[in-house]
Amino acid sequence: MTIPTFQKKILSWYQKNGRDLPWRHTEDPYKILVSEIMLQQTQVSRVIPKYELFLKSFPTVESLSKTKTAKLLEVWSGLGYWRRAKFLKQTAIEIAKNHSGKFPKTPGELQKLPGIGPYTAGAVACFAFSSREPFIDTNIRRVYLHFFFPEQKDISDSEIFPIAKRAVPKNDPRRWGWALFDYGATELKETAINKRSRHYTKQSKFEGSFRSFRAKAVKKLLASPNQKLSRAELFDYLEEEIRSAEQDWSAEQVLTALQKDNLIKQNKNSYSL
Repeated sequence: MTIPTFQKKILSWYQKNGRDLPWRHTEDPYKILVSEIMLQQTQVSRVIPKYELFLKSFPTVESLSKTKTAKLLEVWSGLGYWRRAKFLKQTAIEIAKNHSGKFPKTPGELQKLPGIGPYTAGAVACFAFSSREPFIDTNIRRVYLHFFFPEQKDISDSEIFPIAKRAVPKNDPRRWGWALFDYGATELKETAINKRSRHYTKQSKFEGSFRSFRAKAVKKLLASPNQKLSRAELFDYLEEEIRSAEQDWSAEQVLTALQKDNLIKQNKNSYSL
């Protein structure tokens, strides 16, 4: 398939089937970053109400940079992957303190911010600053595999990027990025395509996983008065949850991991957010 034919097919499809999502009505890099971080491994339908609540609670990068961790986690609760919220706040602090509240504009500069990888940097640069640098996530990768590597296996992203670079239209790269994402997420949603990628990994089951017990600990603290519990109470709660799930993790391992990620802190004989 030629690049012009590919572009025409994707954009024609998007004109008829593209989704109207709240973060597509802004060029504010802060709001776009919030959406991109939330969308990582989370369905769009779950993100929309949380996105709107988050921006109502923290309307600017400065307000997020100054919020307390307990408040941040309270608003974030329900999305999981708590480290994403931590990295988002760290980025807000970095932008507010060291960049005068302004976001870098290139993917390379954006990747220097906490927790921002190649895809997120590329997406923010594109949707906020109309960058023409290509970026690849699971959905976009699916599109290129389908059209340009239909019978091949073990395809590396390094083989996709040259094609993706040539495919970015000179005009309106934002619309192109949305079109690729929607086509991959809806028209090609079967996972079999991505199994042909060298980078394919099956997402592990959440229930009973180590991260599920991390989430339980944070939620338990959020539901407690002043977001604080005694060491014994939180340990007993986690040990019971782990035993019920017939897992081999320990409460000590869970809480140590949360402390390492600065999501909770220990104060003598108690834990708090």
